[in-house]
Amino acid sequence: MNNQDQEKLYQVALSLVEGVGTTLWKKLIAQFGSAEAVFQSSVKSLTRIPGSSSRLAYAILKKDTLSRAEALLIAHQRAKVQIISFYDAAYPERLKHTANAPPLLYFRGNADLNAARIISIVGTRNATDYGKKMVEKLISELCAYHVLIVSGLAYGVDICAHRGALKHGLPTLTVLAGSLDMIYPAMHKKVALAMLLQGGMLSEHPLGTSLETHQFPARNRIIAGIADATVVIEAGDKSGALITADCANSYDREVFAVPGSVYDTASSGCNYLIKTHQAHLITGAGDIAYIMNWDTANKAPRPSEPVMKKLPQLTTQEQGTVQALQKLHKEVHIDELSYQTSIPLSQLPSVLLQLELKNVVKFLPGNKFKLAAA
Repeated sequence: MNNQDQEKLYQVALSLVEGVGTTLWKKLIAQFGSAEAVFQSSVKSLTRIPGSSSRLAYAILKKDTLSRAEALLIAHQRAKVQIISFYDAAYPERLKHTANAPPLLYFRGNADLNAARIISIVGTRNATDYGKKMVEKLISELCAYHVLIVSGLAYGVDICAHRGALKHGLPTLTVLAGSLDMIYPAMHKKVALAMLLQGGMLSEHPLGTSLETHQFPARNRIIAGIADATVVIEAGDKSGALITADCANSYDREVFAVPGSVYDTASSGCNYLIKTHQAHLITGAGDIAYIMNWDTANKAPRPSEPVMKKLPQLTTQEQGTVQALQKLHKEVHIDELSYQTSIPLSQLPSVLLQLELKNVVKFLPGNKFKLAAA
């Protein structure tokens, strides 16, 4: 087992510890420099971490934790399920910069989770003929923009979006509420399997996880967070699609809604989003392209490289920090930066302060940082 696989083993093991949620998982790895270092630490050092406790420390250091993780890794390898860590290059970059981004993702398929253009399409489970026609119209028009289509495999708008993408040759990804061996609804399994050759399936839960009601609204944050924008096509007042739209707005992503008749309850949620300025009114893909500033239909944009000023003299730690920010391209939280640079959290703030004084790095709200623009 190489170093990368070894670290993945410890990351999975840490995720299995009861009481270690998303925030604490990232905090522990950032504080100790790696997941492996967490398991090599002492109860005393673990209890010093805010949010931890002696009970949790003993749970982390239990002898069977690593063996459980190893069995889980083997099971996923056999099922051809890729386990993607928050710190892996393959992790969806857009999702990484959202609140409560999952520490681990479980993926099957061939989709590029960091495709240049990603659109989520959601809506009611009881789609009308109007809603189904709008999904078909939108998908056919989006073909010109080489878009990855994301949805949730549910009845109605979701499954229409997946089928439309498959029909028109667009890659399409479903985010499942449960694990990848728990395809719901079961009658959409055939579509899900077809997506493995033209997209894929994604979940935040390992194989064998029981499907529970609370997982459905939780997965909506992933549907919103993995995309550049979310499109709502038909949604009632209490539709789960409105949760996805709310998540997208909280992430400062664009939200689009297709208007409907004021007499049709299936469109009441969409009309409300538009009326309250929580979504742009659209009637086709051209409206999305205009708002998203997609200048050319046939050429997807490449991620822009940060423009740097001529760098002053930098220390080794400062050089490493700059290189990490260049590699990641976007705003980076201090916890992730600590992990990427192997600089302890106790030392990193002073390094970043020196870089700010040298006009190389900018401080941002929420303990995030980015390279200063030229």
